[in-house]
Amino acid sequence: MGEKTMSKHHVHAALDLLSERLDPFIQASLQDQILGLEWSSVLRELDQMKGKEGWTYSRRDLSLQLRMLTERLGALGYPFDAGDRNRTLSSYGSVLRIIRNRLSHGGEFEVFDALQAADTVRTVLTHIGDTDGADRAGEIRTAVIKDLLEASEPESEAVADSDDEAVPVPAGSKSSNAEAGNGVDVLYGSVPWESWTQVVVGEQEDLDSMRTVRVKENVRSLIEDIAEAEGPVHQDRVARLVGLAFGFSRLVPARMRRILNQIPRASVDVDSYGFVWPKGIDHSRWLIHRTGTGSARPFEQIAPTEIANAIVAVIKDDPSVAGADLRRRVLQQFGRKRSSKPAREQFELGLAYAKSSGRIQ
Repeated sequence: MGEKTMSKHHVHAALDLLSERLDPFIQASLQDQILGLEWSSVLRELDQMKGKEGWTYSRRDLSLQLRMLTERLGALGYPFDAGDRNRTLSSYGSVLRIIRNRLSHGGEFEVFDALQAADTVRTVLTHIGDTDGADRAGEIRTAVIKDLLEASEPESEAVADSDDEAVPVPAGSKSSNAEAGNGVDVLYGSVPWESWTQVVVGEQEDLDSMRTVRVKENVRSLIEDIAEAEGPVHQDRVARLVGLAFGFSRLVPARMRRILNQIPRASVDVDSYGFVWPKGIDHSRWLIHRTGTGSARPFEQIAPTEIANAIVAVIKDDPSVAGADLRRRVLQQFGRKRSSKPAREQFELGLAYAKSSGRIQ
């Protein structure tokens, strides 16, 4: 077995272990809040509000488990980071989301990736008090090192790497018989905007070269994770966040282009305005807007679809509002006190979308 195949095997083992141990932990942690329902029903309700329907919500699906650890769960907030100033679970969960995304796309893995996966899983399990699970993660790490040492020993004959096995598609793929949620009261038309949890996945020289398959896969997984957390999100912000994950506080045009060129190759959607969305969202049924962003998200980097949702909410509250007053109130929804020419132009795009989609007259 080649080094990359062995590394992928160990990444699989680490993530399978995590999925096995997280399910009962999440269910027990939320038992009082969800009144006996399965924890997956929380995500089903949240996704329905975003226009994402027809999906299977399996409690053993690691992608869903990591969403529970890293995303705001409506009125529940961030229950797994409560009382933890370091936000341990959401921070390490974000790292694991990147690893899982690469694995689900059949990506290449090196020894460093396998060690990172095992160490991160062990850290998470230790944090939640699962000592048995943490010990098993430690055993996976030991196996990674053992295989590395054995592979580095001289052999009489060179052994060619075998092709990687196909990675099974995780639960969470579309299903025609998914049932609607049944009563978790966590939904609102407006929710606080939450930025993507920053992670570090590589060195600056990795991004500058963008030559290896591994680096490109890392960039695409980052793009997908950012879209899942912040989508619809402006492409420039996607590029900036990816750059930060490789240690760049600023991006020169060449670096920006290298990142943007990976967006069409990532598993995301890009709307006609150039905003990046997670896969599987019905844009016409995405009816929320995220409030209070202020300078963290310039108004001109807010999708017209989201602005349209805010316009509808403001008019619903006061049907007589119009013109400059409507624009002012919508800007306030996003933490803006003053208007600018770019902001006015973006507002007009949102207003036009609200009218063309029939949301307002």
